[in-house]
Amino acid sequence: MTSRLGGSVLCNGVRRLRAVARVLAVVTLGGWFGAPSAAASVGGAPVTGPAQIGPAQIGPAQIGPAQINVLGDPGLCWQAGGNGSPITLERCDPAIQGQQWSLTGNGVMMNGNGYCLEAGTGVPVGVPLYIDFAGQCGGSHGQVWQYRGGTGQLSSTGICAGVGGPISPGAEIVQRACPVWAGREPGRASRWSIGYSAVTVAAGTGSGPAGGQFGASVTVANAASAQTAYGVAVMFALPPYLAAADLHVAGGGPGWSCDVRTLTCTGTLMSGASGRIGIAGRLPAGARPGDSYTVVAQASVAGTSQRPGTTRTTASVTVAVHPAAPGTAGAAGQPSRFPSAAGLPLVAVGVLLLGGGLLIVIARRTRATPAKR
Repeated sequence: MTSRLGGSVLCNGVRRLRAVARVLAVVTLGGWFGAPSAAASVGGAPVTGPAQIGPAQIGPAQIGPAQINVLGDPGLCWQAGGNGSPITLERCDPAIQGQQWSLTGNGVMMNGNGYCLEAGTGVPVGVPLYIDFAGQCGGSHGQVWQYRGGTGQLSSTGICAGVGGPISPGAEIVQRACPVWAGREPGRASRWSIGYSAVTVAAGTGSGPAGGQFGASVTVANAASAQTAYGVAVMFALPPYLAAADLHVAGGGPGWSCDVRTLTCTGTLMSGASGRIGIAGRLPAGARPGDSYTVVAQASVAGTSQRPGTTRTTASVTVAVHPAAPGTAGAAGQPSRFPSAAGLPLVAVGVLLLGGGLLIVIARRTRATPAKR
């Protein structure tokens, strides 16, 4: 009984498919020859936006000792003196102990002179922050701080640390209202970098067979002596006639994502971390063995100040065109892997589920044989 039912289903399926075979072929060909998907995928899901900002940094890991500087102006750092002294912006000098700060595992911001950062309670916005040794800096109210590396925001008891005036030497660090997000980042006067990143990019190799696909790579790294680099972006620039179809990261840590539309990969690099970024696509139709193309990659950091003097943030990769292997598409005398639609022997392969049975249909397109006379 089952065999007869299956045979009936298959026969009915064949009759029904005769009416849609051409439509199936057109749809399948559209998938083969249409424009490629614009978004690269990460873990199987399309990228829809930049990497998400992580939680505030109040975990067991200590940050520092390091200089706290204005994000985007790494030459001005926090400096404090003794017990009860305010914090001011001064020219950065790593030899000054009062410019060294550490965010401890319990969230206390310790100064290199042995005092902790205090946020006054019940005082209005605009009052200067100060350091003291109240409660032996044990983490009482007003001594616990949260640093959000993705935005540079340093907050405690509902207030944020900010500059009380123009960003210049001598400006005091005061209590400011924390910005309401609403899709916006805090202003420059409230964005801080605890320490410096030292992100560099190094060229890898690149090559591809004539008439085929090319592949190239670079390595992005943050120095072991640096602080965590937030908001790292590596952007590629391709020469004319070279198009990318894939962009991906191996290593670098969690949270990295790539978008082939903008030829950019973004993420966070911990101290001493590195990742390999690969880019692939199709060589121009006219590429010949011996030709070469230059792919440029540039690294930037938006959420941490780069260490002054950091070099090697741009790398150039040479993509060398070599002969296609014999017997492969693109080799001399071999058909291309992407023939024209008019010469396709295989037009479409369709899979349908009919009545619980799997039916595979192959529609072929053949050339008409001239009639003999």
